[in-house]
Amino acid sequence: MELKISLLVPTLGERESEFARLLDSLKAQSYRNLEIIVISQDNHQTVAALCEQYSGALAVKHLKSDIKGLSLSRNIGLKEATGEITVLSDDDCWYPSEAMSKIAAAFIENPQTDVLLTQIYDPLSDSAYKAYESEAKKISIITDLLSRSSIELSFRKREGIEFDERFGLGARYVAGEENDFLISCYKSGMNIFYKPEITVFHQKKTQKETAAQLNAKGAFYAKNFGFVISNMVLLRDLLKKHQNNYREFWNGYFDFKKNKRLP
Repeated sequence: MELKISLLVPTLGERESEFARLLDSLKAQSYRNLEIIVISQDNHQTVAALCEQYSGALAVKHLKSDIKGLSLSRNIGLKEATGEITVLSDDDCWYPSEAMSKIAAAFIENPQTDVLLTQIYDPLSDSAYKAYESEAKKISIITDLLSRSSIELSFRKREGIEFDERFGLGARYVAGEENDFLISCYKSGMNIFYKPEITVFHQKKTQKETAAQLNAKGAFYAKNFGFVISNMVLLRDLLKKHQNNYREFWNGYFDFKKNKRLP
């Protein structure tokens, strides 16, 4: 049994060398039942030219959107995806040659898997992208879905699955879209499994959260957890990270509560 994988790549077309590195890594995949759906939100000609360079080696579909938004772009890509499995990608990540084989195998070996979480590694610093658990497990606690990154995430395609377009780069709230998506999957009864396998490369981020990201964090908690848990998160940040994030967080929290019916 072989599953087709659809890999979604939203891009602004501003990181040409990184995008080429991504496509090179996909060209080198041992797993060949793969389609790449590129959704450009700007610089469409630049993206088209890069996609064309790889058209002989990869099954690349280029979609154009004149509206910017990470979640919007992913939803556009989802509608065009024909694979049984969807993998989320960024234009500045890249993949080890066995990545897609590992992802496909995980879904085949455990047919109960609806969503798969894996690991990111940074080859440039030769270090793990973040602290990961060493044991495979089924996610049974909703808080285990926090602090996940979108490029760790793959899932079986099913009707009605989509991203909240209020979250993600280019949207009203610039972050939190992947965690919101995972919580939505969890609440709908989907089976989410974590497997401690490296499936994607990305350079580690070193910057602190920006005011806009903290604002989005507040909106995310307003949607998914409420006032008590939000206070606990802020207190943890204050005590463990020595970060006072109250102002920006609550701005986003109450903005979401006020405007939650807006697009």
